[in-house]
Amino acid sequence: MERTFARRAVVLVVGATVVLTAAFVGIVALTEGQTAGLRGRLPFYVFGGAVIFVTTLVSLEDPEEGGLPILTTTAAVSVVGFTLLALAGEGFRYAGQNPGRVLGSSLVVYFLAAALVCTGTMYWGINHWREFTA
Repeated sequence: MERTFARRAVVLVVGATVVLTAAFVGIVALTEGQTAGLRGRLPFYVFGGAVIFVTTLVSLEDPEEGGLPILTTTAAVSVVGFTLLALAGEGFRYAGQNPGRVLGSSLVVYFLAAALVCTGTMYWGINHWREFTA
């Protein structure tokens, strides 16, 4: 049981940290104007956002809960998910086109550190959010 939890936690932390790091690189790509062709990729990001919306809505649906909190939570998760998806997509694209600028820079280490802190904070927040809404 503990091994399964530890394995899932490691996969979750590594995955979230990679996505957040790519999103930070995506912000660099946006600020440098390196997002040529974004209009062609935007429909895929929107579709991904729709998948996040439906997945979250179905996952949170509970007949015991009110519909409004579920819908507002789903909307918030979807906006954040779409934003991360788009930024990470652009970050991966930018890193693929400019590997020396991304991997050869110490900036990526700072991005990894910031992403790891954000991942830990989000994990904690997800597990303790009810303490703040009571």
